[in-house]
Amino acid sequence: MTSPLEKPSASPLLPYYIGVVGLLSIALGVLSWFGGRHPQIAPLLLLAAMGVLSYNLREPTVTTRIGFSFLSIILLASGAILGPFGAWCVGLASQLIERDRKVRWFQRVFNFAMTSTIGAVGAYAYMFVGGVENLESVSGLGSIIALVGLPLIVADVVQCLTNAVLLAGAITLAERVPFGVFARRVLASSGVAYIGYGIIGFLFVVLWYPVDLGAFSALLVMVPLLAARWAFIQYGEELRSHERTIDTLVTALGTKEPPAIARSRRAAGLAEWVAEELGLGPHQIGTVRYAATLHEIGHLGVPTRLLRRAPEALSPAERRTIDRHCVLGARMLEGIDFLEDARSGIRHQHERFDGGGRPDGLVGTEIPIAARVVAVAAAVEEVAGAGTPDHRQELVADVARALQADVGRYDPAVVLATVAVLEKHGWPSVVLSTEAVA
Repeated sequence: MTSPLEKPSASPLLPYYIGVVGLLSIALGVLSWFGGRHPQIAPLLLLAAMGVLSYNLREPTVTTRIGFSFLSIILLASGAILGPFGAWCVGLASQLIERDRKVRWFQRVFNFAMTSTIGAVGAYAYMFVGGVENLESVSGLGSIIALVGLPLIVADVVQCLTNAVLLAGAITLAERVPFGVFARRVLASSGVAYIGYGIIGFLFVVLWYPVDLGAFSALLVMVPLLAARWAFIQYGEELRSHERTIDTLVTALGTKEPPAIARSRRAAGLAEWVAEELGLGPHQIGTVRYAATLHEIGHLGVPTRLLRRAPEALSPAERRTIDRHCVLGARMLEGIDFLEDARSGIRHQHERFDGGGRPDGLVGTEIPIAARVVAVAAAVEEVAGAGTPDHRQELVADVARALQADVGRYDPAVVLATVAVLEKHGWPSVVLSTEAVA
């Protein structure tokens, strides 16, 4: 069962951004052709072929919006072996074959421009800090480290930052995610991997020239590259298993209370936007999304007759029974390790910012941030109802009035962030799969 959110409309500035990145790539290519060394054909063809292979062996779904490829290692080595123009060509060539038919033409243009830019920028960084061009002349461990190793580390960092900045700019305009939030997400998910990139890239270059193995070094380097790919595939599969667990829980809830499926997905989408607007880290954003998706899971322990009754028809005792769903939900998720942090967001969603809430009377920032976001997301659902409003500004005004009317109930910062994302994205629309509808 899947029920993805409809993506918010892209910014009208996105085509211009892609055009700017494209022009930057062309400028770097021209500059490196006229202002630098020209690569030898045989190494260029080999590294270009490795670039194509590495890109097409990528693992595209490691985290949300982020995949894994060891193309960066090939680009890093190309900068030292071939120079800026050669690295630019390898980055360009890596995109010649695209196995994913869903990739649209403007995405391909951006990918061509981004990978070629990363290759050239990394090569220039290598040269700027004294990286040696004539690798055959390097001998001795000290010289190899000083003239090849350290410059490659600098180039590795520059490539990592360039990748994060270019991707964050595109996602900010395409999906309205705050620039800083997505840049941090890229760095958090791939920053550690780039350390390994640098080590393997250094090994590649050293084996090629100082050790004088030539093109045979490519075969030796492929072993750690494929091992790294396997490790990231396992990590991606673990994350997908988490999503399948979430889907199973939501499906179980929907069996008892069908409208809860759409409510869960809308709350998750809105909560993730709010978490991004607040500038939370990648792990916190994931926790908020999980907590919002499962914030009603405790309804499985509430009598169905109460869930189907209108709120105004409930007695105080019946209302208290339903309100206990947050505690029940947290208990149901005990033992699921990846949901441990989300459990507190579910348990404490009925706390009040002024300390007068349930179940533990927490005050202010004592309330987990996931619980504070979930509380507001659930309140927005009550105001907006199941339908998608025709007028976005009317929805924002209704939500702002409702949230501000209950003084002391919600975190003011979360309320402001919620109003901001509703103005930016509108009310999240859910596309239910056939299985979910059935």
